[in-house]
Formats: sequence, structure tokens, C-alpha cells
Amino acid sequence: MFDRRALPGTIAGILGLAFAVAAIVTTEPVLVVIAAILTAACLVIVLVLPGRVPVRYRERADLQEEAEKLARENDQMAARAAKFEAEAIAAREQLAAAMLADRSQAAAERASGGGAELAGGADDADDDRTSLGGADITDAQTGVFTQLFFDASLGKRISAARRGLRPLTVAMVEVVDRVGEPDMAHTTPQPVAAILTETLREADTVARMDSGVFAVLLEDTPENGAIWTLERIRRRVAEELPGRTMRAGMSCYPAYAFDADQLMSQSLAALDAAREWRQDRIEVTTASPED
Repeated sequence: MFDRRALPGTIAGILGLAFAVAAIVTTEPVLVVIAAILTAACLVIVLVLPGRVPVRYRERADLQEEAEKLARENDQMAARAAKFEAEAIAAREQLAAAMLADRSQAAAERASGGGAELAGGADDADDDRTSLGGADITDAQTGVFTQLFFDASLGKRISAARRGLRPLTVAMVEVVDRVGEPDMAHTTPQPVAAILTETLREADTVARMDSGVFAVLLEDTPENGAIWTLERIRRRVAEELPGRTMRAGMSCYPAYAFDADQLMSQSLAALDAAREWRQDRIEVTTASPED
């Protein structure tokens, strides 16, 4: 089968041969020069171009191989992220179920206690609701988790992040009305909770703390990803809750903290730093794990 890449060389060779014969017959110097040029062109095409064409093909093949390698790596990263998210969701559901079971058991034990516990009145009931067995794990106003659940979950998620060699971020978020005024207060929590839950992934955890601040746990998220996520939340707050101000403070495992207490204290300190501004502000902790 004829290789089309050899066609230019073949044509140049035939023409060179023809002009060489004509030069011999006619003894014209011009024909000799033309024949020499065509012969040189034939040599270049035959000797040089075949070596360059495979190089181009090899370069194209290398680029294709690199693109396929990157695609495989992206698929692996996506599968890894999906696996981690599924694990986080399952762990959260298991913890919630366990805490609800503890609460049900505590209620059953109180009911079986008879009149002695009933005589305790409302004060005993209030005390029971502050214990692990008696307190709610979801906020009645917003439907997100409570501080009780967040505190119980955070240490477990840090342990999971440590085992999986992946990062984790905790952020404290508040949205306020009339910032800087004497009557400044937290915005009605329901729309803020809705923005948080709709913006974040299913694997992430949102909780309303006892102080009214929202705590956010971002799974498998380093500092730059967390900042971008909080910025998306800030934009939604600006669009859907005009006139409000959002402040947030964040810390990351393992970049800034190694345990739950450090993450919580650092993110709250960063939130305090953000509160010094009269406009929207996202602050990252400046502490270190050794502090």
C-alpha cells in the first residue's frame, strides 16, 4: 500500500530525474541547476521529514496519554470525595440515631420511676433536657442540628479526617440586623438556616449554637475551599437578605488545629475578629496547633 507521506519525495525525485536527462540531452546549464535543486529537495523529503513526522505523532500520543492520565486522576478524586461524603453522611445518621435512642431510653427510665420522679416537677424536667438523654438534637426553630449534636459529632469527624488523611474546616457564621447600632441583633434564624443548608453539601453539618450563631462543619475541605464556600454563602445572604451583615470565623484541621477544642476556640476567636468590622467579613484564624 502506497504511503501518501512519500508522495512529495517521489514527485521531486521523478522531476529531478527528468530534468537531469533533459540536461544531458540539451546540455543546458539551467536544467542542471533545476535537476540539482529537485534532487536536493527529494533528499530532504526522504531523509528529514520521515524522522520529523513520527516525532509529531509521538508528541500527539504523549499529550493524549497525559490527558487520559489526568482524566483518570480526576475520576479517582471524584470517587474518593464521593466515598468520604457517603461515610460522613452515614456516620452522622448513626450518631443521631444513637443519641435519639439514648433520649428514648432516658424517657422510658423516667417514666418507669413512678411518682418519685413526677414529684420533682418542672425543674427536674428542665434538668433532664440538658442531658444527653433528654435534650433535642435538632433546633426547633430551624430544623438544623443543635449545639449538643455538633459538639458530640465534631470529635468523631476529626478522628475520621485523621484516619483518612483529609482536611476539615469549622466555621462560625452569624447574620445580624442593624450592625453597629445599639439594637443590633441576630437576623431571624429560619432564612439563614435555609441558605446554609441549601448552599452546603449533604455531607456537611449545620448546627445552631446556644448563642444563636450557626456552626458549620465542612468535610474534606481545606482553607481555600472553605473560604470559597463561605463567600458563596455571603453572596446568597446579600442577595436574599438585603441590609443584613454576615460575619464568619473559621479554623481548619490540621493546618491550624488538631482537636475539637482548638477548632471551636479558634473559629470563635476568628468570628470575634470579624465582628470588629461594620461590613461583611470572613476571618481565618491566625493561631497554630501549638498555641
